[in-house]
Amino acid sequence: MDIPRLKIGDPVKNYCFACSKENPIGLKLNFTREGDIARAEFTPREFYQGWPGYTHGGILFTLLDEAAGYAVRYLGLHCVTAKTEVRFTKMAPIGEPILLEGRIVKNNPRLIETEATLSSKDGTNIARSQSIWYVVKEAGEKKGLIM
Repeated sequence: MDIPRLKIGDPVKNYCFACSKENPIGLKLNFTREGDIARAEFTPREFYQGWPGYTHGGILFTLLDEAAGYAVRYLGLHCVTAKTEVRFTKMAPIGEPILLEGRIVKNNPRLIETEATLSSKDGTNIARSQSIWYVVKEAGEKKGLIM
């Protein structure tokens, strides 16, 4: 079976699970930029649970990855996650808002280091990640890199 290859920059419909408004089962995250921090809020519904009443850890990881990814995009770069370490500190109840923040820790020509956090409205930490991102290309580059 042939596996479709994504060519960065191709004009395809955006069905990103995390941020697309067109994906009917997606998270529909909406980030804002505040200085060098990417911020968003997400309230998990019952479709995103693991243990009954609590958000699935994979969904929490997705939130962390997207927050860090937006911080990288705000630099004007197209990157892919190379490595992530996550520390979960509290379960996230379904129906309660989660605050997301992503920021750049170190900016090198080919690798970017980020930190992302999830917290409840009262400021209690839910999870934190440290990631390394591989720079695929700068946003303005014309060449399409095959992944």
